Amino acid sequence: MELRDYILIALSVGQLLLLVIGFYRMFRDPDEKAERDISNLKEGCILKHNRIDEVISEMRDKFKSIDNSLLMIKENDIKHIEQEMRRISDVQTRILTILEYEEKKKS
Repeated sequence: MELRDYILIALSVGQLLLLVIGFYRMFRDPDEKAERDISNLKEGCILKHNRIDEVISEMRDKFKSIDNSLLMIKENDIKHIEQEMRRISDVQTRILTILEYEEKKKS
């Protein structure tokens, strides 16, 4: 065998190695890219879920605040109604007293 034959064999082996490495990379790179994409999606989902939890918590606090405000309005209205009823009762008592006085006067 001559030197040229050895060179051809070495080049052929080199080409086969490059071909094997090329196939390996061709199948490995998409898997790594897919793993990165999946990791990014998981991280995005976690961030979205955390934000949703924050929004729900904020809404819960706002509803509590609204509920407390409505309760205060209701209590305030009840107090006003009670005061108005007392006033009407007082006025009614005065009217009755005046009517009784007038009736006694006529008799």
